[in-house]
Amino acid sequence: MSTHDDSEKNRILDFLAEFIEKERRTIEISEASQKIKDCRLTSKLFAFFKQKNYHIVSLEEKSQIPREVSRLGDLLTQNIKTLIPFTRALLYSKDESFSAETADLETLTCLLNFCGCLKDREWIGYEYCKKEKMIKFERLDGFKGEAKVFLSGVFGEYGTVNLIERALQQFAKAKNGFKYKIFHDVKLKKTDSDKPHDIQLDLVVQLPEGFYIFETKTGQVLAVDKWVDRTRLFASEKNRFITCCADTNLNPKIFKPFLLFNLDQLQEQLTDLLQKDYPGS
Repeated sequence: MSTHDDSEKNRILDFLAEFIEKERRTIEISEASQKIKDCRLTSKLFAFFKQKNYHIVSLEEKSQIPREVSRLGDLLTQNIKTLIPFTRALLYSKDESFSAETADLETLTCLLNFCGCLKDREWIGYEYCKKEKMIKFERLDGFKGEAKVFLSGVFGEYGTVNLIERALQQFAKAKNGFKYKIFHDVKLKKTDSDKPHDIQLDLVVQLPEGFYIFETKTGQVLAVDKWVDRTRLFASEKNRFITCCADTNLNPKIFKPFLLFNLDQLQEQLTDLLQKDYPGS
């Protein structure tokens, strides 16, 4: 057999392998989407995104978020100004120590509680040298993958979901019969797409007359282009797309009509929005 024939045979085999893999993924995605469509808890969510020409390929309910991950995200989000400098030291510093010389008792307690949570996850080992006012830490094997991704910004999603749930719980308590569901890490795929998914949404809250979709940004980059595109795609009537940020210097009013929530005021801002959308609930 000639070299040309071998090359053509390999090309055909590669094409067939790619085709078979694509079909396999399509079947898996179709089966997952069908389950979400048929499930009573997720059928309305499926229908909403189907109207936008997207299928849900995967999601998690709020109750599926591991308790320890939720606690850690909550701690980081609510103490972001205190803990981000230490987090950056963990992520980027070659020196495995962090000075707590200027920390008051409240700040130091927060830092050590945070270290305790990271130790429980087996991400770091640490000790506090009281005389030197220094936290010395050791990055463990578990720090290399999951921890880096989490501490680089994913924690914001978990912290935000707790803030959102607290606001919803208080609102529901005041409004008799007000129902909601919270979904995390919702992945969407266009029908004709070759990708495993085309859009990943941090949080989606299902409300009586619509959906609130949340994107959390813990850094300085707001990704305004994506923010605008997704607002145009998903926001209508009582459906909202909301960007949550950690930068307290940003004034939400200057971004109107696009919705910006600051993490330190998220519960108040969300409650105000709920009151506008559901005044008589």
